Amino acid sequence: MRPALRYAISIGVGLVVSALTWEFTTTDRLITFSLLPLYGVVTSMILAYKQQWLSISRRNTNWSARKRAAVIGGVGAFTGSLLLQSSVPVGVAGYGLLILGMAGAIAEVERL
Repeated sequence: MRPALRYAISIGVGLVVSALTWEFTTTDRLITFSLLPLYGVVTSMILAYKQQWLSISRRNTNWSARKRAAVIGGVGAFTGSLLLQSSVPVGVAGYGLLILGMAGAIAEVERL
């Protein structure tokens, strides 16, 4: 994918997430400004390593790795749901940071 198109899509996703969060929250609106660069970077990294994201579940047949991934996903979902109950922008930022961590790990594995 061309970098200009990838960046345009990333900015669009960041704007949509920020606007939706702004619309559905009444408190902590300052945090919504941090969602634009967060989701922009996350989307750009996912699009840059799209093939690795799609093939990661198919190439890993190791049960211990699958258990580890299930635990990480479960803890992330539990923590994200608690953050969403606290504040919508904080919960959305928490999920974005979770995905950013996964995107960074996939990019690092691909680099090695």
